[in-house]
Amino acid sequence: MDLTLWAPAKVNLFLEVLRKRADGYHEVQTLLQHVDLCDEIRFAEGAGIVVETGGLACPGGEENLAHRAAALFFKATDTHPGVRIEITKRIPLGAGLGGGSSDAAATLWGLNRLFGTGLTSQALQELGAHLGSDVPLFFEGPTAWASGRGEQIRPLPAFPHSWLLIVFPGFPVSTAWAYTNLELTGEDKSIRVRTEAEKGNYERVLASSWNRLEDVVFRRYPVVKQLKVSLEAWGARPALMTGSGSAVFGRMHAREEAERWAARLREEGYTVFVVQTLSHPPLAPGGIGEMGPERSSC
Repeated sequence: MDLTLWAPAKVNLFLEVLRKRADGYHEVQTLLQHVDLCDEIRFAEGAGIVVETGGLACPGGEENLAHRAAALFFKATDTHPGVRIEITKRIPLGAGLGGGSSDAAATLWGLNRLFGTGLTSQALQELGAHLGSDVPLFFEGPTAWASGRGEQIRPLPAFPHSWLLIVFPGFPVSTAWAYTNLELTGEDKSIRVRTEAEKGNYERVLASSWNRLEDVVFRRYPVVKQLKVSLEAWGARPALMTGSGSAVFGRMHAREEAERWAARLREEGYTVFVVQTLSHPPLAPGGIGEMGPERSSC
């Protein structure tokens, strides 16, 4: 049996960093949204664990998070390893779009289905949390609030359908570097934003869009700040860096507007994606995970 899944990217519509914890992680409060920019992952039964990649630059083999996810799955389920995983990368690495975490979640979900092991979504999320703070998010959504180190997920009312323009400047930003160099102030902007998000009052949320990591990234990589300024000048509301960067996104009024500015940015040498927000959990029946961006209703 072969299986193909699509692993979507995410953007952070809000990101607050509160404090550094005793375990070395940072306490965060963040609003996340899935979009229809996806890696394609094909699974087939094989011998051992083989991970091959194509598309955008991405490590294969044991260096790939999908390989770690597969190894963890087989160990947790006491199943004999036997899978070949082929990943076509479309989500840039080190962009703050969650591509590696999404691939890991899709791998856990896909192997659970391929081998009929019957793990619940909660059990898969708990496994995913061992791989990375963002991994549990991709079993929920399409809109969710994450807290703790990012692994505590609360689904929210779906964000209104929107067209986003995502700009990748061509280089990654290290998440570890961004958090290490962040100057914490003790301020917490998340309380009111979370309350409004839980009510589905997203226009009020967008008026308070914020990413605590922007300042530290902007100081070292001024081009990221300039991209945000450009998106704001072109009418994006909000325009924001996602995660720890380096990608910046803007919510545009219409697809045509997004495509117009995307063409200009591509002429300047940037990697640009025009995407839409998802309205269904990606790994739910009929979601983008199974159907793909062309056949799903998003």
